[in-house]
Amino acid sequence: MNKDIQAGGSALVALSGGVDSAVAAFTLIEAGCHVEACYLYMLPDGLSDPGLKASQRICRRLDIKLHVIEARHLFNNEVISYFVSTYSAGLTPNPCVICNPRLKLKQCLDLAGSLGMDFLATGHYARIKPHSSGSPALYSALYPEKDQSYFLHQLPASFLPRLSFPLGNLNRQQVTRIASDAGLDEIVLEESQEVCFLKGNYRSFLEKYECCNHGPGPIKNLEGETIGRHSGLYAYTIGQRRGLGIPDATPYYVLDLDVRENTLVVGKDSQLLRETLYASGLNLFFREKLAYGLTCHVKIRSRHHPAPATVRLVSDDLMEVVFSRPQRAITPGQFAVFYRDDMVIGGGQICK
Repeated sequence: MNKDIQAGGSALVALSGGVDSAVAAFTLIEAGCHVEACYLYMLPDGLSDPGLKASQRICRRLDIKLHVIEARHLFNNEVISYFVSTYSAGLTPNPCVICNPRLKLKQCLDLAGSLGMDFLATGHYARIKPHSSGSPALYSALYPEKDQSYFLHQLPASFLPRLSFPLGNLNRQQVTRIASDAGLDEIVLEESQEVCFLKGNYRSFLEKYECCNHGPGPIKNLEGETIGRHSGLYAYTIGQRRGLGIPDATPYYVLDLDVRENTLVVGKDSQLLRETLYASGLNLFFREKLAYGLTCHVKIRSRHHPAPATVRLVSDDLMEVVFSRPQRAITPGQFAVFYRDDMVIGGGQICK
């Protein structure tokens, strides 16, 4: 937690209705902060929003003011459009990575500023600490099993001085105990692993958009032989095994989605291994460290165990990543995030 907050500053807490953000608010109150809360109302029309009602319950329990930010139009323009267009391009999106810098934290920081609050706090499991340069830097959570720094790596560096993550040094058991002691566990939403706007299968969601309806096409192996038919490229992602309908002694996996030819390319498990990837759309906190190559650890998806690699800037917006050992199912559209020990160096979208 930022020292200024511990000394009694003011904090706006972004609530989701879940236990993590509720506990973040409670710990700040216990630390002597003046705390207010905000809730981002952003789900598309037709979807119920239990998070708002839960956030209202949390604020009543904690006796703090709740501000509701209307963000449905922005959410559609910034997140849903990204989600649909990425699938349309034969890539696999990660909407939470995009939502944090473009919408959630940006809108909440703007509100915090207009209210004259010192900081914005969230329930993310990550840390912000001073770097040796004196500037604040983004670090992974103390306990790796809950770390969410992967989802925050696209934040502009200018956000960091005004952010606080009170749960960064806590584990799940500690958060659960705090919630129970504070009487919050009975009023928060149950934790969900789903993308917030997907109440069911993402394929059903995408079928509403004509740009994702490329239609059926051939399934080919690496030798170019047609060995099946797919139902639409949007329904597949790299490494997928189920739903291919190709019987064989050993299973087939998706290796590539060729949008131009409307072709799904499949192969065996060993053919999913690659040593090298390239990332663009870079957000680098320490660009100078990467100019001539840097040995670090790289995550290629949120639940991927960071793997040792050498990363090197090829151009202003293209990074080459060469792993010490081949990695499985490197997926264009997902994000590669670079770590030096527990500090986030930066990251970008996997493009090839």
